Amino acid sequence: MYLHIVLMAPHTPVSPELEPKLDQAFIRIHQECSDIERFEWVPNLSRSSARYSHALLSVFRTQEALDAYRQSDAHQAMLDAIAPHIQDIIVLDSVLEESLP
Repeated sequence: MYLHIVLMAPHTPVSPELEPKLDQAFIRIHQECSDIERFEWVPNLSRSSARYSHALLSVFRTQEALDAYRQSDAHQAMLDAIAPHIQDIIVLDSVLEESLP
């Protein structure tokens, strides 16, 4: 499994009109990109990194699935919807072990 997390710092608080755009983008991503285990928009509850108020959390079955997602039109459409609202991002990609000791 491959973990892909994008922490996002918006220019201003996330506006309510962004939510429906994200919903549509996520539906499209699930329709067009295979091998996605999990894909969701989550709030950041940490006080130590409050500037990064939200994250896109996704888990892919294979590295190839993550690569295909990054190159997809659905991913670009999501970026187009989010980009005007975002000041900065931090991306974390990692292998997600099946089980931890």
